[in-house]
Amino acid sequence: MTGDEEPPPEWERRRGGKLVWAVHVTLVNEVRPTDAVFSTEEAACTRASAMSKDTEVLAASVVRFTVDELGTRKGVAMFVDGKRQLVPYVSDCRGIYAGGRK
Repeated sequence: MTGDEEPPPEWERRRGGKLVWAVHVTLVNEVRPTDAVFSTEEAACTRASAMSKDTEVLAASVVRFTVDELGTRKGVAMFVDGKRQLVPYVSDCRGIYAGGRK
């Protein structure tokens, strides 16, 4: 570093790994594996919000983890019908818990 660059984020100094955000989609009869992986939380949330509006999708979630480090996965957000839920993985949409039945 020459002194002009921004210091690496705290997670890079602490862990040495790359922090990424993954999007997962819940359908009526299945939870799909990772839909996409992003380098920013904003991009992942944008994708999850858009995916949650699809007709067959009950919800889309965003998880954060550090590449090559087990045990670093953490839920960040959940979207239903394009709206971010207040608490990750807890939604007022009862259809999620009832397998799509309301």
